[in-house]
This record gives sequence, C-alpha cells and structure tokens, in this order.
Amino acid sequence: MQFTIGELAKKAKLSADTIRFYEKKQLIRPPLRADNNYRYYDQDSLTRLVFIRHCRELGMSLKEIQALHEQLQEPEQNCVHVNEVIRDHLHHVTEKINQLEQFKVQLEQLEKSCQANASVKDCEIIQALQRPDDRDDPLTLSRLDLHA
Repeated sequence: MQFTIGELAKKAKLSADTIRFYEKKQLIRPPLRADNNYRYYDQDSLTRLVFIRHCRELGMSLKEIQALHEQLQEPEQNCVHVNEVIRDHLHHVTEKINQLEQFKVQLEQLEKSCQANASVKDCEIIQALQRPDDRDDPLTLSRLDLHA
C-alpha cells in the first residue's frame, strides 16, 4: 500500500513537517516519486513512524530513537542493546522525576509564602525568585528560603 504524505500523516498521527524531519534524519526511507511528482510512502514508513511516535511519547530523544533504529537494521541480532537503551532512558526519566519532585517542594514552599493581600512589590514569591544566587547552582531550596 502506498500513501501520500497527507495520508501518511493522518495514519501515523504526525504532521507532514514532522515526517519530512524524520526523513531528513534518515529514520524513514525517502519516498518514491511518481510521474506526477507526488511522493509516495510505503507501509514500512508508516510502521517506522508509529514506532518513532511511540518512542517520542515515552520521552525518548532522537539519539535514543536512532540507536533503536540502528538495531532494526539487523532484526536477527540479540536485543541486549535495545534493553540497554531502554534502561538508560529509564535512568534519565527517574532523574527527571526526582528533579520534578524537588521543583514541586520548592513551588509548594513559594505558594505557602503568598500573602494574597500584599502588593506585587511586597510579594514574598517575587522577592524569593529575584534573590541573587549564593552559588552557581540553579534554583535550590536554600535559595528560596523566604526568611533570608
């Protein structure tokens, strides 16, 4: 079965621009050009685009997707490397979750400092966010100490 880019975009649930981007990154094969100069994609392109979309939905980077894509080139080999990519990504996700949990605590602390009847110039949240860094670290709980 052959698809125009519009048909492929609808089936893969991606935009035409996104499909062209993945084509440039060589994650899908270039389409065939017909006599009418239309580009036609095959079922393999659809399968790969769905695969890529699912990887992106899991937060995988292009580098990780490319690593998995390389594994698809040799389908008979052992999938140990695939598992390594997933394990590494899981590690990154875990780190991100920990960072987001820290952000949540910081935001809760800021929210508790709010005195809704104060003016913006006296707002404890604004003052905490404007306070100069003590270190080269990004926003930290110690920096957001509202009593500093």
